Amino acid sequence: MNIFNCKKVAIIFFSFSLIWSINTFVEAAPARDSYDRTVHQETVSTDKKNDEVQKETLDNKKESNTEPEEPEENPKITENEIAPGLTEKIYKYKSDDGPVTVYFIEADKNSYYIKSALDRDLIPGRQITSDITKSHNAVAGINASYFAANGEIIGVMKLDGKIVGTTYYERASIGVMPDGSLHFGKINYQGYVTLNGVTESVSGVNCFRDKDCLIIYNKFYGDTTKTNEYGMEYTVQNGVVTAINKSNSPIPPDGVVISVHGKAMEAFKNIMVGDTADVFETLGEPWDSCKEILGAGPRLIENGQVHVTSKEEDFPANISFGRAPRTGFGVTKEGNYLFAVADGRQKDHSIGCTLTEFAKIMLSFGAVDALNFDGGGSSTMVLKGNLVNSPSDGQERAVASALLLMERE
Repeated sequence: MNIFNCKKVAIIFFSFSLIWSINTFVEAAPARDSYDRTVHQETVSTDKKNDEVQKETLDNKKESNTEPEEPEENPKITENEIAPGLTEKIYKYKSDDGPVTVYFIEADKNSYYIKSALDRDLIPGRQITSDITKSHNAVAGINASYFAANGEIIGVMKLDGKIVGTTYYERASIGVMPDGSLHFGKINYQGYVTLNGVTESVSGVNCFRDKDCLIIYNKFYGDTTKTNEYGMEYTVQNGVVTAINKSNSPIPPDGVVISVHGKAMEAFKNIMVGDTADVFETLGEPWDSCKEILGAGPRLIENGQVHVTSKEEDFPANISFGRAPRTGFGVTKEGNYLFAVADGRQKDHSIGCTLTEFAKIMLSFGAVDALNFDGGGSSTMVLKGNLVNSPSDGQERAVASALLLMERE
C-alpha cells in the first residue's frame, strides 16, 4: 500500500471516530426541555411545602392566642332556691347510651307537707298534673298512681281515711301517719261484706265490676256506680241495707254500694231492704292508722340502700326493664321531701333511666327511702304553676292522681 492510500484510510477512520463520539455525547446528556421541567416541578413542590409549613405555623400561632375551652361538666348539677326550705335541682349527665336529665324538688318538712289528690277529687277521671296542682293551690306536684284508661286507680289509695283504690298485688306504698310522719312498705288489701249473716270477699274498690266480682263503691266514685244491668247492688248506710237495684245505683255520701255478679250475686239473692250489713276493710297496721295512703311501686330505696323490688311486686317488663321517663318520691334522713322526675325518650335531651339507675340517682341526692310512681308519658313535675320537665308525649298527659306539696300555714 502506498503512502497516499495510508493517509486516506487514516482520514476515514478519524472521521468515523469523531461521529461516534458526538452521538455518544448527545445521547448521554438530558434534553434541555426535560431538565427544565424537572427543576420547575421540584420548585413548585418545594414552594407548596413551604406554604403548608407557613400555614401550620400561623395556625399554631392563632391557636396559641385562643383561650382553651372549659371541659363540659359530667355530671352537671344546678340548684335554685325557690323559697326558704324549697330548692329546685337539675341533674344532667352523659351515660354510655346518651344524655340523662333528672329534676328534683327538695322541701323542708317543717315548712311543707304532702297530700294525695285525684282528678276533681273523683274516680274515674283524668286531668293534667298542672290542673290538679292548681285546683288544690299546691306549691308543686308530680303524677302519682297507675291508672286505667278511664282514670280508675290501679293500686291502693286512701283519702280522708277512706280506701278509694285497691290492687290484686302486694305493692309498695307510702302512708301519712296521724303525726305527719311517713311510712314506706308493701301493702295488702283485704275486705269482706256480710249481709244478713252471709259473707263474701271484696274484689276491689271503686273499679269496674267484672264477672264473679264484688265491688265496693263509695263517694269518691261520683254520683252513681255506672254499672251494667247484669248484676245486683245493695246500698248500705249505718249498718243497714237501704236500697236494692240492678245497676247504676246512686252512691250515698255517708254510705256505700255493694255491687255483685256471679257467685256473690247468688249468695246474696235472698237479701232484703232492712237487713243488717257489715263492711270490713283492712290494710293491716300501721296502714289502718294512716289518714292517707298512696300506692304505686316498686320500692327504690330502703333504709339508705338501693332496693328495687319490681320482681317481688310482680311488675310487668314494660315497667321493670329498660330506660324510660320515671317519677319518684323519697325522704331524706332529716325527713325532708324529695320529688323526682327523669325525662326520657328524647335522644338529644334525655333517654330516661332504668329503675336501678333512677334509685341510685335519688340516693345520691339524699333519699334514704324512696318509691317509684307511674312513669312514661305520665311523668310530670310542676312547680309554682309552671311545668318543670319535658314530658315524652310533647305535652302533659292527663293522669288520675298526683302527689302535691303544700305549704304549712
